[in-house]
Amino acid sequence: MVLAIGILGVALPLFAALHIALRQSKDDAINFARTMAVELVRRFDAAGEQAMSANQRLKKFVDADPCSDARLQLMREIGLSSSYLEVVGYVADGRLICSSLGRHGDGIPLGPMHYVSARGAIVRTSVDLGLHQGERFLVLEREHCAAALHIEMLTDIFMDRDDVGLGLLGQRGTQLMSSRGPFHPDWIPRLAGARSVAQLDDRYLLVTQPSTKFDAIAYVAIPAAYLRERLISAAMILAPLAIILGTAITVGVLRIARQRFSMIAVLRTALRRRELILHYQPIVELASRRVVGVEALLRWPLRGGRGFGPDLFVPLAEHGGLAPQLTRYVLGCVAADAPRLLEELPDCYVSVNLASSDLHSEAILDALRLLLSDSGMRPSNLLIEATEHSFLDAGRARPIVAAIRDMGVRVAIDDFGTGYSSLSHLANLQIDLLKIDKVFVDAVGTDSVTSQVALHIIDIAETLGMKIIAEGVETELQARFLRDHGVQFAQGWLFHRAMPLEELIETLAAANGSNDVAAATGSPSSNGARVS
Repeated sequence: MVLAIGILGVALPLFAALHIALRQSKDDAINFARTMAVELVRRFDAAGEQAMSANQRLKKFVDADPCSDARLQLMREIGLSSSYLEVVGYVADGRLICSSLGRHGDGIPLGPMHYVSARGAIVRTSVDLGLHQGERFLVLEREHCAAALHIEMLTDIFMDRDDVGLGLLGQRGTQLMSSRGPFHPDWIPRLAGARSVAQLDDRYLLVTQPSTKFDAIAYVAIPAAYLRERLISAAMILAPLAIILGTAITVGVLRIARQRFSMIAVLRTALRRRELILHYQPIVELASRRVVGVEALLRWPLRGGRGFGPDLFVPLAEHGGLAPQLTRYVLGCVAADAPRLLEELPDCYVSVNLASSDLHSEAILDALRLLLSDSGMRPSNLLIEATEHSFLDAGRARPIVAAIRDMGVRVAIDDFGTGYSSLSHLANLQIDLLKIDKVFVDAVGTDSVTSQVALHIIDIAETLGMKIIAEGVETELQARFLRDHGVQFAQGWLFHRAMPLEELIETLAAANGSNDVAAATGSPSSNGARVS
């Protein structure tokens, strides 16, 4: 009897714990899939709104020639100000006659239409525009106006598992527009007209999320085998521990198992253990090749020499509400490194990249004041960077930017040209510098259709009285081209790679032996720390 009670006393909590683990693993998987589906819908809605805006702007522009120089310029402006539209153009008889990329002679054939949306847009999927081998676009056409979206821009999220399927369907869930990973045609009847639901069968957990603005339904499919693996893994851990330590240890292990399911929890642990580190990449003045600053890049190394890239953990931090904590972590690292750094580079600056949420909270102002006081840095030793998306809510960002500049700290827009949807707000944001994204730097001095984008950005900066930093400069041809066209500063592998603090100090000390490191007049004069 005692033995039976003992066995029962351990078995019942174990069975209860396994039931909880099963339920929780399913709930966590649903929440995980729902997060991805909501993000897919958000991206498609944003792309759809940009396509509608492009159509309206082109309709209002009256010109007898649909491919006139003025109309092509408008197309380029629309493309530059749209974060999801790769190409905007004029269509006739199923051919792209001209676009933001230029005139196309007899036109680029778009192929047969896939279907017509509820809003009357002709939808073509997997269109080859001949830009790069293998690149495919989703093309939305309405009233002779075409907007092309890069298919991967919609689905390039949570790339760490290739057995997770996700995508978008149109025509009330009956036509596949874009997908990544596994997709089974027999899902279509389950997806057609679907609401926000989760369905589990013996193969997949299928979660759907419809758009409330457009004719689109997002789906995410997580293999059911993955849920079973999670449950079996938990059981193999819990069974021996339940026999030895009982319910208390079982519950504790379950909580640990749940936390491991969440990458957000892993990131939170890494921050607490201070596992993330800063590397620094120098910024040079193009005219003299002097180092005028460094940009610090956040890294998350793992055992074995591998690690997570910032393109994974930065969006993860923002999604999981850890962005302020990540920013404070970077500021703390900069405060610790700055005295050693400024001993070698007293006139240079540290550039700190803020998250979007930082520009919506006055708490960042106190954090920056604390950084300056703790590190001994002058305001001129600090540059703040934020991506274009951070300024989408200009009404909230403007007073924070103004307060930062009132402290004597300069502000830069990072990765300029990749996502800002209203360039007219730039003049009112009191920005000091623009950083040209590497994708546009790669194209300069070539015959690529995007080679002109960098020149447009340079014109914008000159008009608004802003300095420019070019990112990702890798060739001497790029450096000379940018310098000759008015770009003052640059960074990239042509000059220096990102490196740990001590290696940076040694590199700069060696450079100082022949040339003094100094900031240029009117330039951002400090060393740059960036979460990327």
